[in-house]
Amino acid sequence: MSTEASMFKTPEGQARYFAAYDETLALWNVPIEAIEIETRFGTTHVNVCGSKDAPPLVLLPGAAISSTMWYPNAKALSTDYRLYAIDVIGDMGKSVLTNQLKNPSDYAEWLVEVLDSLQIKQTHVLGISLGGFLALNFTLQKQERVLKLILLSPATLLSIRPKLFFNIAIAIFVPFLSPKFRQELFLGMASPHSAPAIKQLFTPNDFQYKMFLPKVFRDEQLKEINVPTLLLLGEREVIYNPEKALKRAKRLIRNIEADIIPNAGHAINLDQPEIINQRILDFLKK
Repeated sequence: MSTEASMFKTPEGQARYFAAYDETLALWNVPIEAIEIETRFGTTHVNVCGSKDAPPLVLLPGAAISSTMWYPNAKALSTDYRLYAIDVIGDMGKSVLTNQLKNPSDYAEWLVEVLDSLQIKQTHVLGISLGGFLALNFTLQKQERVLKLILLSPATLLSIRPKLFFNIAIAIFVPFLSPKFRQELFLGMASPHSAPAIKQLFTPNDFQYKMFLPKVFRDEQLKEINVPTLLLLGEREVIYNPEKALKRAKRLIRNIEADIIPNAGHAINLDQPEIINQRILDFLKK
């Protein structure tokens, strides 16, 4: 493992976080190969599982949680696909940023370098929240590299509610709140599957974020998407109104299958893993 403390202010903060990271990753319950890929923007950490002969499926996580967040999904999805779960460079995880990414084009070029190093010419792409923005951004700029696009709670269909930032501040700075209430403020609901992710998220560390914040894609951009697309939103979504987001996506993305999942919040893959896994597999096999 060549990752240095450059994304953390202290070795102690990095050690605490990496221990929590490895603990969550162990919940995948499948053999995992860790790969580090050098790009012009720095070192990208990728957790890989599934048969080497299976079709590739790239997984892009939400902000501040890392690729470990796919623990309710990895075993089911890796049965038929080779999973490449990426720690987003500049965000929480084991990737190390050395050259700042300044715009959406940089993020697309970063992923091109990662895929080229993995010798992947075309792939299915799955992203959640921030990862949904990155997946959609990559598809817009490198559509020829994407076979099918899967978006879970993507942070790019509508503007983020200002109230969310207030809720996050309360969850972080008010000391006496219960873990359940903190999760509800962050994610819309507190499902039992989300506990390991929340534990990792709140592990004390001194990580230095260097992320480009997602922007809402314009109508004309969404109209450019030609690849088959699956969009799944939770009925308790906190970042925007899920009904309005669904309506906009269906109006603009021509080849889309889209639904709102009951009893799910923003972390839809954690809240309803069996439903999400089956919807993804059914979509990819069509």
